Amino acid sequence: MTGVDGDSGQGLVKALRMSRMPMEIHGCDSSARGVGATFVSSLYVVPSASEGATYVDQLDRICRRHRIDALVPSTPVEIDALCSLALPPELPSGVPVICLPALYRNIYDDKLLCYRALEHAVPLAPYADGANPGDVRSLVDRFGFPLVVKRRRGRGGESFHVVRQAEELAPALQKTQDPVVQKFIDDEGGEFTAGIFSAEEIVTSIAFRRRLGRTGSSWYAETADDAEVRSYAEAIARASGLRGSANVQVRRTREGIRLLEVNARFSSLSLARAYAGFRDVEWGVALGLGETPDVPKNGYRTIRFQRFVHEMIDDGGGYAPVPQWSRWGRPRIVREPSDGWAAA
Repeated sequence: MTGVDGDSGQGLVKALRMSRMPMEIHGCDSSARGVGATFVSSLYVVPSASEGATYVDQLDRICRRHRIDALVPSTPVEIDALCSLALPPELPSGVPVICLPALYRNIYDDKLLCYRALEHAVPLAPYADGANPGDVRSLVDRFGFPLVVKRRRGRGGESFHVVRQAEELAPALQKTQDPVVQKFIDDEGGEFTAGIFSAEEIVTSIAFRRRLGRTGSSWYAETADDAEVRSYAEAIARASGLRGSANVQVRRTREGIRLLEVNARFSSLSLARAYAGFRDVEWGVALGLGETPDVPKNGYRTIRFQRFVHEMIDDGGGYAPVPQWSRWGRPRIVREPSDGWAAA
């Protein structure tokens, strides 16, 4: 697992700890100053993914020397450095890289290309290429305001502007690199993240209603028994030719389900999904190794998920969690009676 000093890598390791496949998990990162070694059997220090061929060569040597069966990149910059090595992705030594190929990511991680590719597959909110003034003017003339201006690539929370009147549009476009403009999608029925996994004859999904935290990842989520959301997500999996795992972010609007974006990678909710039985990181590894993913036929567990902050301390023997402050048990929740009610 790459990037194990970061949130994504640690989350994916935790998801794989729930795997039904026997596996030993090792990690790497560009430094050994974080807590990543706490989560894996061994930690290898490698160059930054931005170093391109040097990064790939070092990973390849580690995998060959230690007979690693599969490599799972955890962050977008690492996936970008590895996804185009082959089709399907693999290191020069033949070790499979568990991520979607560049061919898929180049379309579906680009919001404008994604919307164009899915126009006839699912209902979409009207949109325009933000770099094309005529396209933007046509969108405004037909649908008015409010609009949303956001980057074509990158998480939806990055450089995101809600434009409510004409004089706000030009500044929002100027502030946004490679912008796409979309009619504002109301969240009257809530916002959902849906995990989709597809391989051969298998297409399966799980939906969570969620709230985002300050980092842009899901801070709270609960499984949503919403067949419409799942059906919409599975239609995207089929139309896009997905082979592996991706995430679909949608809102339920007054007009129905509408797409925010597709993330062509594993989710920050991978642990919660695995606990619910949607073990897509494990299935991705199985797929990369040429095995049949063990996908359940009877749906998934109903759960709630809450992210929180914890601490680790290194007193000379390596980082370890400090559990003394918490009982780690189910709390007794006492609700005080409101005014006018007497306590029993």
